[in-house]
Amino acid sequence: MFSGYVGHNRFFLEWFFLVPLLWAIRDVSPGRAFLLGWTAGTIGHAGLFYWIVHMLTTFARLAPVFSVAGLFLFAAFNGLSYAIITWAICRLRLFRGWSVWWTAPFVWTAVENVYPFIFPNYIGASQYLLLPITQISDITGILGISFLLIWCNSTFYTVLESLKEHRKIPVKMVTVFLAAIAITAIYGTTRIQQMDAEVKAAPKIRTMMVQAGLGEATKYDDPLGFLKLHVNMTQEAILQKPVDDIDLVIWPESVSVYLLSRKLQKLPSDLFGNIGKPLLFGTLTAERNHGKIQRYVSAMLADEQNAVTGLYDKRFLVPFAEDIPLGDIFPKVYDLLPYTSRFRPGKSKAPLQFKNYRISLNICYEDLFHRLVRQNMTAGIPDGKELPHAIVNLTNDSWYGDTIEPLEHLVSASFRAIEHRRAFVRSTNTGISAIIDPVGRLDKRTGQWTKETLIGEVPMMSGQTLFSYAGNWFGWSITAFVVVLIALTFYPLGQNREKASR
Repeated sequence: MFSGYVGHNRFFLEWFFLVPLLWAIRDVSPGRAFLLGWTAGTIGHAGLFYWIVHMLTTFARLAPVFSVAGLFLFAAFNGLSYAIITWAICRLRLFRGWSVWWTAPFVWTAVENVYPFIFPNYIGASQYLLLPITQISDITGILGISFLLIWCNSTFYTVLESLKEHRKIPVKMVTVFLAAIAITAIYGTTRIQQMDAEVKAAPKIRTMMVQAGLGEATKYDDPLGFLKLHVNMTQEAILQKPVDDIDLVIWPESVSVYLLSRKLQKLPSDLFGNIGKPLLFGTLTAERNHGKIQRYVSAMLADEQNAVTGLYDKRFLVPFAEDIPLGDIFPKVYDLLPYTSRFRPGKSKAPLQFKNYRISLNICYEDLFHRLVRQNMTAGIPDGKELPHAIVNLTNDSWYGDTIEPLEHLVSASFRAIEHRRAFVRSTNTGISAIIDPVGRLDKRTGQWTKETLIGEVPMMSGQTLFSYAGNWFGWSITAFVVVLIALTFYPLGQNREKASR
């Protein structure tokens, strides 16, 4: 599983990676299937999230042995999703006699839809290089690709099982699956051509992203120097270009760690200089409420004269890093975890207005959550306003070192571009910064831990996809269907009553 995922890029493995596990549970009880699935899932997620060791050692200041233990606890939590999947598949087969060929993709998709992953990692993201396949995301979301992958796995398994038991190869099942893949590829190829034509005709703004290549510790050790570095890199890049060549400068998350007032009307020139261009940047903001200072992780937009024109606050804070769940109810927990910050979640979903366009914002790993991004994209629609013309994310991935995490994050976020058919701009401190086109291409991007600027045109798109309109209808429909299927196994018929009682 992890060898075929993002970063290792052996994407072909994901088309049959689950076959050995399906084979292992074919003649066992649901309880045994649960344990086998949990073991496989824990090992797979340990390989996928190995970079957590670096984060815990460097920023939580844990000893390496405790960091490794933390990784395996995290992997075991994520791996529990595999346990649920294998338990459900086994139960549906044992008590109802339903074929793994069709139950496996339904069960997998349902669990992937509802499981509370801290860092969502949909198996469908592994196919980001297969653009004709990924385009169905504007209908089904990324879960549609996951469904196809697991359906391929279950088809392989069904063929092998038929050979093992000296039965005829299930030609109809194979044909149905291949027809689904063919239809998906035809749809994807057609949509790519359509979107390329729309992008070519769309108005564009020219953006410049500044990536300093310095990590989290640097900006707190020398916050003024960190901010000035971005000012200097911006001014140097602008001098190398015609004056009117850059429409918008974008800096990453929390470039400024100074607490700026939420009522600030103009950026102080002694901190931000006078770059003479509209600037969108990450910062920390604060306000006094009932005598208490409340802090936010924010994105602030300013015009050419440094006048503040827009503000967005991060709505989904990183647990145990930016706040503690239930910390307001049990404030003493913060004393036990002194390295945890205490920010307030934002409430507004509204896009920021830039010239004649609307830009939807999200910060850090908010771009991993398709539900949150869609909420931000559709905010204001009841008022008759059109959807935002582009999506911008400000991120700091330096927590995870020079690992595959930045690429995993970038790829997962790229599916938001396909789901909404919008250009997706990501500005990061240490990489990977990118301009993702509405088809999901990642051609325009920076390196990791590099000091560079990235300049490119961002098309201002319009229109609405089925996913934008209906949301995660595919995932929730399948989830409801699977819940009904599982419920039916608790009301077995005839000879299965005795099995069910056990």
